[in-house]
Amino acid sequence: MGRETKDPSPAPRLPGSPTRPHPELAVGVGRYVVLYLHSPREKHWGALLQMDAAGLWLKGIELESFDAWARELTSDEPGHMGLTTFFVPYLRVDKVTLDERVGPMPSLKERFEAITGKSVEETLGGEV
Repeated sequence: MGRETKDPSPAPRLPGSPTRPHPELAVGVGRYVVLYLHSPREKHWGALLQMDAAGLWLKGIELESFDAWARELTSDEPGHMGLTTFFVPYLRVDKVTLDERVGPMPSLKERFEAITGKSVEETLGGEV
């Protein structure tokens, strides 16, 4: 005389499939991402330019320098910081995450726009 238990309802599925995620959730070329590297440990933010079998190309900046770079763009002083284009082999990649808002925390792109009053695309003049 055991109690019958119902299976909990399945978790809601997002559109897409395991092999083809929903476009809004996909890490891909043209998206802004945070790249976590190891050996040595580093974090970079930027636009994903290319992905191939060997690694990925990013136009970005070290995360530690992000706020200073954004503030430098608002000053009248000549700038010394900027985004660089670099290749990272997959051997160094720990993870790649989309630069997206998490609850009340803005994405880095949104943070940049709040600091500078301009969009990243407008600031870079179509470089990405």
